Amino acid sequence: MPLIVNIARDDFLDGMSVVQGITTKKGAMPILANVLLESVNDGIILTATDLEIGIKKQIPAEVISPGIITLPAKKLFEIIRELSSDHIHLEIMENNWAKITDDSSFFRLAGMESDEFPVFPEHDEENVAKIAGETLLDLINKTIFSVAHDNESQFTLTGILIEKVEENGTKYLNFVSSDGHRLSLMKQEIEGDIDKLQLDNTIIIPHKGMQEVRKLCDENEGKTILFGVEEKQAVFKTDDTLYIIRLMNGDFPQFKSIINIINRDIYFEIDRILLLSSVKRMSLFAEDEFNIIKFNLEKDKLLLSSESMDVGDAKEEIAVDFPADPISVGFNSRYFIDSLQIMKSKKIKIFISSKESPCLVESELDPDFVCIIMPMEI
Repeated sequence: MPLIVNIARDDFLDGMSVVQGITTKKGAMPILANVLLESVNDGIILTATDLEIGIKKQIPAEVISPGIITLPAKKLFEIIRELSSDHIHLEIMENNWAKITDDSSFFRLAGMESDEFPVFPEHDEENVAKIAGETLLDLINKTIFSVAHDNESQFTLTGILIEKVEENGTKYLNFVSSDGHRLSLMKQEIEGDIDKLQLDNTIIIPHKGMQEVRKLCDENEGKTILFGVEEKQAVFKTDDTLYIIRLMNGDFPQFKSIINIINRDIYFEIDRILLLSSVKRMSLFAEDEFNIIKFNLEKDKLLLSSESMDVGDAKEEIAVDFPADPISVGFNSRYFIDSLQIMKSKKIKIFISSKESPCLVESELDPDFVCIIMPMEI
């Protein structure tokens, strides 16, 4: 029987906004540009995949006639977004054409048979841990900004490393990212059934997958998200949404050795917002390609400066207490801005001992967040 349903416009729009983002442009497999619509007892399930990420989203609907069809995801989303009525009628007609109507509008949209749609991966319902949505969101937000771009030579840097660790009887999840020039590590204590999480080895989840999980966390603020890891995939699940993400193959660099070489005897404290504002101002004159600004550290001051051959130059002085010999070192201003913006503390500590050594940034209100920024030639 052909699929016929009545759906609240807002429910339909919310569901399509979740799944249409991962659909691909028409290419070798045109069906991947479509969303699968399948009726269930009290609604419909929307399914989309790019073969790396699979999403299922169930939305309530009045099912007049059960059925299944695939429709172009982005065009369907655009139609629903522009409709003004509260309810939408969707009816599948001959030759897989879909009729979409509301109180005053009529659309016909060409669909495709569901037989060509990829089979959605099976997943383990038992070995999953419950994690607060805001906890998972914090882990992602503190690391996703320093993931390498897809064109980086080291493929495994284009994802986020996840590992389960235990310290003094307390269990944590570590999220780690690096683009080769900076490194971010966020640690969160996980209460409850983390032992169900089959995470004997570290795993790497691709950047695009983590972006989608971040949206899931945003939409489920104050709720619990189920997180599971299997041999080749990660599972994230709520009451009405299921994500299955293919894990990346390969090894992540040994990041702990970088953290361990930091000289923690030489550092200065500074107001985070003051430094952030100053770095933003200096970045106005930083060279476009590397955004380099210079840190000149002396006993009682930090002099920030930047220069552009075509535009001009800028300088700014901040009083600090630096207990070491003067240092002049360059950094990518973007790296400092990204890190300082997601921190919470009023005061931060910056550990820096030479112009060749990694710089570490941490704070008391972000005790489980560590940021390392590599210096640049000036």
